[in-house]
Amino acid sequence: MPVEIKEYALSFTRLTCSQNYVISEVKEGCYLTRDLFDEVLVILEEYYGTAKPYIYISNRKYDFNVNPVDYLNCIGISNMIGVAIVTETASKMQTANFEKNFMTKRTKIFGTLKEAIDWANTFVEAQ
Repeated sequence: MPVEIKEYALSFTRLTCSQNYVISEVKEGCYLTRDLFDEVLVILEEYYGTAKPYIYISNRKYDFNVNPVDYLNCIGISNMIGVAIVTETASKMQTANFEKNFMTKRTKIFGTLKEAIDWANTFVEAQ
């Protein structure tokens, strides 16, 4: 079971992997495509393997675009057991609520990163 925190700097996002969750901060103006998400998945499989459950936390500090249909690609990632979206603005909250319709994993929206991390730890440890 991984315990060290590891950071990855990709051209479009920064990932921080911890024992129960990964935090992704997509860069300003990025259009997140399936191909880019596949790059993330390679890192997540390297860090968590295929059995260790974890939560994907999308910390939305910056504006970026994504095709919500691409979220359907997460179906085959059995150990990604949930998604937390962190956003502080009403407009981004509306977008996140719309995106939840396309999520195949348990998805929650939070106003702070601390709330998302607390939920992730509780949810994973309850598995």
